[in-house]
Formats: sequence, structure tokens, C-alpha cells
Amino acid sequence: MKFVGSLIIGVATGVAAIFLHHFAPPFGIVIAVLGTFVAIWSVGRSFGKRLYKSIAAFAWFAIFWRGASFGIGNEIFIQGDKLGNIFLFSTFIALFVAIALPAN
Repeated sequence: MKFVGSLIIGVATGVAAIFLHHFAPPFGIVIAVLGTFVAIWSVGRSFGKRLYKSIAAFAWFAIFWRGASFGIGNEIFIQGDKLGNIFLFSTFIALFVAIALPAN
């Protein structure tokens, strides 16, 4: 059940971060990065293992990958512009730090 919970939290956090990163720059990116960090960190605090943080981060990255690729109607949620690149690099650092912190 912890596995499924961490997947759901990772997916929900990824969807929220994608929709927030274009909202009122730079505040949307800051909210998205902080929300991602807190969500992944809290998964480790709640479930007690770094494995579950890694699962949630992988789910987050899968959602990010889907948002950065073209859809059926050639829509794209994360563009390759300045905001998209800042979002990618800052959340990658936030995910790495959240996973690296102790789980307890």
C-alpha cells in the first residue's frame, strides 16, 4: 500500500507542478519547486524509507516527461523556453536533495 501511495503522491505532485510552473512567473516556479520538495520529503517522513521517496520521484519524473512531450493535438505543457528549463533544473535539484535527506 505504501508503494501505491507513493506513486499517487508523485503523480499528483507532478501534475500540480506542471500546471503551477507557468502561473505568475517566477512565483509559480517557486511554488512548484517547493511543493515538489515538500511532497517528496514528506513521503519519506511518512513511510520511513528512501525507497518510497525514489518511487514518488520517479512517478513525478514520468509525469514531467509526458508533459514535456507533444500530445495527440500537438499540445505541450512544458515548453523548451527559459521557464521550462528553469523548472526542469530547479526541480531536479529539489528532487535530488529531497531523496538525499534522511527518511526519518
